[in-house]
Amino acid sequence: MTRFRKPSLASRLATLYATLLGVTILLVVFASSIALVVELAGFTGDIVIAKHREARLLADEYHAEGLTLRQAAPKIVTALSGIGLRIAVFDRHGVFLAGDKTLRPPILDRVLAGKVHLAPRGGAHAPRGRAGHRHHPAPFALTAVDGGYVAFAPSLELLLLWLIPYWRVVATIGVLAIALSWFVGQFFARQALEPIAQVTASLRSLAGGDFTRRRFIAAGGDEIATLTSAYNDAASGVASAIEERRMTEDRMRQFVADAGHELRTPLTVIGGYIDVLRRGAVEEPKVARQILATMALEKEHMRSLIDRLMRLARLDSEAPPRAERIDVADLLRSQCEAARRLDEERVIDYSVDGSIVITGDRSELGEAIWNVVENAIKYAPQAPIHLRAECAGGVTVISVRDDGPGMTEAERLHAFERFYRGELRGEIAGSGLGLAIAQRAVERAGGTMTIESAPGRGTTVKVVIEGSREA
Repeated sequence: MTRFRKPSLASRLATLYATLLGVTILLVVFASSIALVVELAGFTGDIVIAKHREARLLADEYHAEGLTLRQAAPKIVTALSGIGLRIAVFDRHGVFLAGDKTLRPPILDRVLAGKVHLAPRGGAHAPRGRAGHRHHPAPFALTAVDGGYVAFAPSLELLLLWLIPYWRVVATIGVLAIALSWFVGQFFARQALEPIAQVTASLRSLAGGDFTRRRFIAAGGDEIATLTSAYNDAASGVASAIEERRMTEDRMRQFVADAGHELRTPLTVIGGYIDVLRRGAVEEPKVARQILATMALEKEHMRSLIDRLMRLARLDSEAPPRAERIDVADLLRSQCEAARRLDEERVIDYSVDGSIVITGDRSELGEAIWNVVENAIKYAPQAPIHLRAECAGGVTVISVRDDGPGMTEAERLHAFERFYRGELRGEIAGSGLGLAIAQRAVERAGGTMTIESAPGRGTTVKVVIEGSREA
């Protein structure tokens, strides 16, 4: 079965335009026809007045030719017929002779009864000598002729018949105008709906997997401009989401590859030493102790790496951080005390400009600051480490500065990348995840983290987060 295809929106709009035009034309024709009928009715009244004299002249002319009124009546009716005019001829006794049989004006019976006399020009008046009667104008419906009377009356049917040529011309023009309006309306409707067609094509492309950014510009502030603006916003959001998803997938693949590589190294070392022990090294106590000590170190390294991977995965989750008020001075003091326990000979101090309170997850922010301090301990040996916090304009800046060897520009740019350990990768133990964990924890608190460093000038890591100074 063939399914009925619904007409396009442009065709439906064009049909609506044509229909509205057709209705307008009908209303105009109806109103103009009424006006013409009224005008012709008034014109017919003027004609009736003129027909009175003409009727008497015709009756006199036919009488002179020797014809009686009965014989001349059909000729009189034919000669007097006109636009929208009905005519009937009666003898002096009121007997119908010719013309319209349905036409018998009431004034005829009154004239026959002697109640009304016809004036010489067709008018009527009351009989003379009667007191209390006033003269009144005749309705121009009857005139006296030699041997009888001629009656006149307007005819609505005849008037409408005379309007047929007018209606025919108007109908022809109306059909042409409606057809033209349909084609012109469809053209302009297609032009106006072109942005919708483009948006539809783009949405189909999006549904097919093409997430290329597209923008449409529509002039004016109409509904179509609003639609294209909404599409632009939606398409931009989808493209951004897809791009972010792609970048996330790329980072995840790189993360898995790096994690696999980092975990493979200690496993390879442990597996190799196990093979050595199996081949007889276990019989030599000194060698066995060295092997077991190395395996224990690799085990600790692998455990530390797994712990950091789990913490990073937890920070990457969508679970919101716990929000609590954090005293910055207490936070920095605890970090300094923990760092001094690792290195009692190094200068590690902190300072806070007044009493500052920030909001965030204390464990996450504490781990972030500790990772930065731990990096300074490992990569800036014997160099002083200074922790400082200050608040200005509702923003708190926590900085960790060391006077160590500093970082190259390449190391600074890649410092927050996961598993990146710079040029000293093989010399200093680590996983390359400390700064990545710190940055992610700060981002979850709504802050940012930056690094300022140069070779020979030390390194300063700054955490910028919203905070306030307590009175």
